[in-house]
Amino acid sequence: MSGKLKAALVFIAVIAVAFFWLGNDKNSIASTRQIETAEIDTGDIKRTVATSGSVRPLITVEVGSQVSGQIKEIFVDFNSEVLQDQLLAVIDPQSFESRVLQNRADLRVASSNVIVQQANIDRAKANLRRAKLEYERAEPLSKQGTLSISELDAALATYDSAKADLTMAEAQLVNALAARDQREASLESAEIDLERTKIRSPIDGVVIERAVDQGQTVAASLSSPILFNIARDLTRIQIEANVDEADIGNVRQDNEVTFTVDAFPDMEFNGEVNQVRLAPNEANNVVTYTVIITADNPARKLLPGMTAIVEIVTGKSENVLRVSNDAIRFKPATGSELAKKSEAAQGEGGAARGRSRGGPDMAQLQASLKLDDSQVRAIETEMQEVFAGMRAQFQSMAQDADRSALREQMSQRVSAVFRKNLSEDQFKQYQQIRRQTAETRSGTIWVQSADGEINPVPVRFGISDDKYTQLFSDKIKPGDVVVTRIRSVKK
Repeated sequence: MSGKLKAALVFIAVIAVAFFWLGNDKNSIASTRQIETAEIDTGDIKRTVATSGSVRPLITVEVGSQVSGQIKEIFVDFNSEVLQDQLLAVIDPQSFESRVLQNRADLRVASSNVIVQQANIDRAKANLRRAKLEYERAEPLSKQGTLSISELDAALATYDSAKADLTMAEAQLVNALAARDQREASLESAEIDLERTKIRSPIDGVVIERAVDQGQTVAASLSSPILFNIARDLTRIQIEANVDEADIGNVRQDNEVTFTVDAFPDMEFNGEVNQVRLAPNEANNVVTYTVIITADNPARKLLPGMTAIVEIVTGKSENVLRVSNDAIRFKPATGSELAKKSEAAQGEGGAARGRSRGGPDMAQLQASLKLDDSQVRAIETEMQEVFAGMRAQFQSMAQDADRSALREQMSQRVSAVFRKNLSEDQFKQYQQIRRQTAETRSGTIWVQSADGEINPVPVRFGISDDKYTQLFSDKIKPGDVVVTRIRSVKK
């Protein structure tokens, strides 16, 4: 065999081997691609916000003293249960009793003066009557010439003086009455101060703090000294929790709450959000908001000051279609065939997302709210009437008209239909479902068919917890397989 022929055969062999290995390497990469999947299923999803806060009594009253003096007696101690108006302590009343006695004596003097002035009025009236009679008798006698003019003038002067004396006596009576009223007010004030030496409970509750001891002197000046702290019935408590600004948007009044305390680590307590305070708390560039949580405490295990580890349930869905969070996070590699499929599916996805924005369908509501057949029929009938009326209004509007007000009106009418036909608990759950549906977002998941083909499916996502996200789609059903990860395994 010639050298040229040998060289040609070697070249052909090299090319053949190269093609063989290239083809074999491609098959090897395909065969070593490992697809990790998860199944779509139905179940419960609970979205929570974790935080902490301090246990506080619902109402705490600081009991102080409005008068100064020495504590003579104390009748309660820490943890004492008290009733409204129950006597807690007594401030030495001696000086206040003396003041009362003095004011009572002053009042008696003032009352006696009133009697004297009343008698003076009676005397002045009598003198006036006599002077009047004498003047009336003197006047005709003077005309007859029997009585001189000077005597008539004297009678008239006596008459005028008697009238002035009566006026003065009446004024003195008014003054005496005012003085008596003043003494009565002073006596009442002294009696009030005497009563204030008895420190009483303003509410039913428990003494959680006693700040004074017997024999201690308290001084009431511009502010009342605090003697006791009384918490109203500890069978109800509140927790003041700080929620981060990133989470506060999902917290609503009446949200369910679960919490634990270190004193009872194996026990879980339940409560609800009572108030979301608008005032921000800023510390080290971190903004939080105070959320007030109320809870029952029938056994009084929860004590003021305990630290509660809190979970606020901001969303909850039961028996809903759900997908693993790993499937939501999966994105195909840029430039891959799957990425091209994703781009092609965007147009179809927009239409699907538009169709799914209307809210939960009746089948979902019937399952979630446990509606009976009569409720379903009534709601469907009334909803058809609402939609027919609103459709006519929409069609009659101009193309460029603002339809936001009409949409709001439609939302209110739909809510009215459900409020009419649902129980109170069902309607609360319906409102929660509507809020969750309004919070949905669009996305794509990758579904693997029985023959191994992987295709993108546009869907809408609802609330999420640590493992699952609620799924809204008429193309996905329980048991479908979705891709969570694609990775290559080296041989």
